[in-house]
Amino acid sequence: IGDLADRLVSELSGGQKQRAYIARALAGDADLLALDEPTVGVDAESRDAFYALLDELNDEGITIILIEHDIGVVTDRANRIACINTELYHHGDTESFVESDALAEAYGTAGQVVHHHH
Repeated sequence: IGDLADRLVSELSGGQKQRAYIARALAGDADLLALDEPTVGVDAESRDAFYALLDELNDEGITIILIEHDIGVVTDRANRIACINTELYHHGDTESFVESDALAEAYGTAGQVVHHHH
């Protein structure tokens, strides 16, 4: 993010802000990132780049906890899922989550998985 060094955070786009926040955490030698809806308001191209960055960081050994309501993103990106709605409905690998009824149990039958392929 060196190209953003001379700009104020308030001048950055949503995706640029997320990269700056992650850079700040990594500068402090973080081994865990907890992210709550990190791509809200971020365009599709920046979102893809953001998740690619998270994949790289995870490959380097950083644990990433992603709090996300977009089930398509979760099932496409996560390797373990905890489905929570005041109680734990599922905790396990992505495949077992998709095959389970956890989403319907937690949020009713209107919930469904939508995959985003950009």
